[in-house]
Amino acid sequence: MPKVTEAHLEARRQQILDAAWACFARKGYHQTTMQDICRESDLSPGAIYRYFASKHAILRAIGDRYQQVGRAVVEEARAQAEGPLDTLQLLGQTMWLAFFDDPMSETTTRVDIEIWPEVIRNRTLLENRRKDLNFWRTLVTQLLIEAQEQGQLKTEVDPGALASLFICAHEGLRHFRLVDPDGFQPERLFEAMVALMSEGVAIDVDEIGSKARAERPPLRPPLSTPPPRRRRAGNKEAADVRLPI
Repeated sequence: MPKVTEAHLEARRQQILDAAWACFARKGYHQTTMQDICRESDLSPGAIYRYFASKHAILRAIGDRYQQVGRAVVEEARAQAEGPLDTLQLLGQTMWLAFFDDPMSETTTRVDIEIWPEVIRNRTLLENRRKDLNFWRTLVTQLLIEAQEQGQLKTEVDPGALASLFICAHEGLRHFRLVDPDGFQPERLFEAMVALMSEGVAIDVDEIGSKARAERPPLRPPLSTPPPRRRRAGNKEAADVRLPI
């Protein structure tokens, strides 16, 4: 019998995650059943359960993939940026602007909101989400500490508190934009955040406020949207919603 390669196993896992995400996007997490995921992926229940024991396990895998993408974006930002505050600006451009340009960002936020109660109730999901939150908070805090050490950030600023404020602003923008997109425009709020940093807490305004850097294109979006798969729906073909990671 031919040996199953790691590439094949990973492709099958991704096939299941794509199918699950398509179901979550259309029906919601709670309304989606494992049987729905089987039909969407064209796989048998046995094939699904070989990789994932439950919907919770699938949800954890989706969260893990988001963390992998986030870490890749951070590494690319560090490689391109000129110092800690420049790294923050590049991350801000990517997470605030490129994220909301992605056509899947609204679906991602809707699914995220729906699964929050499940995250709070389930200890494993809660720990996974907390780990992701701590990753971003630690990263931003460290960049702000480096900026203080280099004399670019006022010493009276609490880096940890400021990092938490940035995270709250991003999450609030994601959620409130679903309710009032005109009142919560990413471009305007990002400009306000840069102005706050430049005039309120940063010492070297040029470090984060130069027009050239503000116009620099962001990194690749944190949500990549590959071309949709095609599936049969009766006698017609229908485009699937792909997992945006």
